[in-house]
Amino acid sequence: MIDIAPDRDPLVRWALPAPGARVWRRPEAVVVACAALSRWDRLVINGEPEAVAGLLRQVLAETGETFRPFGTEELVTEVVARIPELEVSATFAWMETTEPVKRARTGADGPGRGRAHAGGSESGRSRGDGSESGRACGDGSDRGRARGDGLESGGAHAAGGAVQANAAEVLEGSATQADEAGVVGGSATEADERAGTGAAGLRPVWLGKQEWPEVTALIREAYPESYAWPGDPAVRRWAGIRGLDGELLTVAAEAWSTPEIGFMSGVATRPAARGRGLGADICAFVADELLPGRERVALLVDYWNTAAVATYTGLGFATRRVAAARRR
Repeated sequence: MIDIAPDRDPLVRWALPAPGARVWRRPEAVVVACAALSRWDRLVINGEPEAVAGLLRQVLAETGETFRPFGTEELVTEVVARIPELEVSATFAWMETTEPVKRARTGADGPGRGRAHAGGSESGRSRGDGSESGRACGDGSDRGRARGDGLESGGAHAAGGAVQANAAEVLEGSATQADEAGVVGGSATEADERAGTGAAGLRPVWLGKQEWPEVTALIREAYPESYAWPGDPAVRRWAGIRGLDGELLTVAAEAWSTPEIGFMSGVATRPAARGRGLGADICAFVADELLPGRERVALLVDYWNTAAVATYTGLGFATRRVAAARRR
């Protein structure tokens, strides 16, 4: 029998505390329905595929058309094969760390730039266990395209339901792509990092609500398809890095966190500020801020943004292949 206890599966544990969450259980299956969890109405599934498919048929009849099955890619694929009225709409990745991020930076503008070294992932887990994706904290849209928030704007969207490149293909050359995209790299020394300063001596900080209009303006410029926006009640707070002239350059949010899982979303860097390592700096800051008192920090990322994949992998995030399905 498959163990489906909530404390055994991070996806279920992420969904259970959501406001208004409903739970259906069978001996070898569990489905948790929660509205507006990282933007979408989700049916988080876990268990033995045949049992999950049987339970999900019941749940689908009791929930609205907007609710979409969500779980590991393997499970979602097997469940969809058993329920003809469903189809895989997006494949992406859950990335997480259970240890503090140790952000090591090198050389101001030299060839060493662009590598953020891991602070250690959970022991016994493989970082390359799935196709890591890229837009920070995203998943498939209702049009079947993989979308999300990002360290950089633009880029092609993956077709819904198509299996994306495997981990080796995604990560091959990703450090170079990340450096070119401007999501890692920079000039701060390790001493600066320990002191809390970021690239070029700039310091990541939590922003006050009076600064949220600036966050909104930055996201509109840098990544208007972000899942997280100021004012959304599930988006709790924003961190940012300002330039020496006071301009807000990069942001990231805490959103959809639970007592045990800190969740990061809304990562965006102003286009003119890319190439300085600010995206990696703000992600490292938020991850380390969210981890104390929790067992892990997580986010959702799309397959095709290899720049963001390289950033999170370099910061020590491990990966888990996940997918969403929808009614045909």
